[in-house]
Amino acid sequence: MAGIYIHIPFCRKACFYCDFHFSVSLGLQTDIVDAIVLEAKRRKSFLGEEKVETVYFGGGTPSVLTISEWDQILGTLHEEFTIDKDAEITVECNPDDLTEEYLKMLKLIGVNRLSVGIQSFNEEHLQWMNRSHTSEQSLNCIQLAADIGFKDITIDLIYGLPQLDVNEWKQTVKSALALPINHLSAYSLTLEENTPYQKLVSQTKYKRPDDDLASEHYDLLITEINEHGWEHYEVSNFCKVGNHSKHNTGYWQGKKYLGLGPSAHSYDGASRYWNISSNKEYLSLIASNNKTYETEELTDLNRLNEYLLTGLRAKWGVDTDLLKSEHSYDIDTLYSEELNYWLSIGWIERNETKISLTDKGLLFADFIASELFSTEDEDYSSQISS
Repeated sequence: MAGIYIHIPFCRKACFYCDFHFSVSLGLQTDIVDAIVLEAKRRKSFLGEEKVETVYFGGGTPSVLTISEWDQILGTLHEEFTIDKDAEITVECNPDDLTEEYLKMLKLIGVNRLSVGIQSFNEEHLQWMNRSHTSEQSLNCIQLAADIGFKDITIDLIYGLPQLDVNEWKQTVKSALALPINHLSAYSLTLEENTPYQKLVSQTKYKRPDDDLASEHYDLLITEINEHGWEHYEVSNFCKVGNHSKHNTGYWQGKKYLGLGPSAHSYDGASRYWNISSNKEYLSLIASNNKTYETEELTDLNRLNEYLLTGLRAKWGVDTDLLKSEHSYDIDTLYSEELNYWLSIGWIERNETKISLTDKGLLFADFIASELFSTEDEDYSSQISS
């Protein structure tokens, strides 16, 4: 499997907590689309002969694109790559963009999965986050998309807001699961550097996120998910059984993908690549036929640690036999004490050669993975099992 990610670096309005690369000025939108098309043509060999099974438009807000821009990008992808006839094609959208006409257009051009940034059903919270849509628009666009025939719909929610009490969060989750969706992503509010939120917190105008409240929200979310019979398959991702995001699952399972557009990342199994996070510099590099990206070749140590990090974030966990055969890493010998402790407190579970995190353990996924990491100042050769 191979995937393609396209970053559309434009938003109509800036969410004050967001640190993704985007611009609220749409003046360069046409130029960026032209440049993405050129980049796709120049980097078509990146995936070799592999069939593309997922295409993901993220941002930013891809739903700012016009129908002609959609035709331009998707047409190029089909010309330059072998796109599977059943490929998952996902578009991130804002509710206020999803009119009946726009939804029908997306379906007509082959988009078959919508990722809708709802975040909250509370009007005051939406205004607090500087979102551009209303709760009514959220509810209406999801039902409209389902009526038009979209079967794969996911929404994003944010928890951990200082003013979001537990009962309201519980109702938010229930409202979300009552919608005609089959997937949900939920993220804790974080205080990112160089965002308006960080500035407001530093000025004591806004409260910083409360970790204890966020943990309480997360626990409640897991309870509701389980009661509805949904699957918790990654730290922040939940679905009706079998309805995983194929594209994101490819990331977590270490599969190859090509990223196009400013700030987009790529991975070929041996190296990681990341495009310049500047619209103007990206355009200049494309115009001068220079590469738009930097590269990091992954060492054996990098690949081991990435496998631990991404594997433990998802329900599939890590395989102890694979750790030995591909990374010369005997986790049971090196970390038997830690593994036994985490097993005793219900953070991990074991099934033959698989180690995976429980619902409770997923809350500490990054911590657990970091405890298992090998580091440059360790003698890596001494960790190889005989």
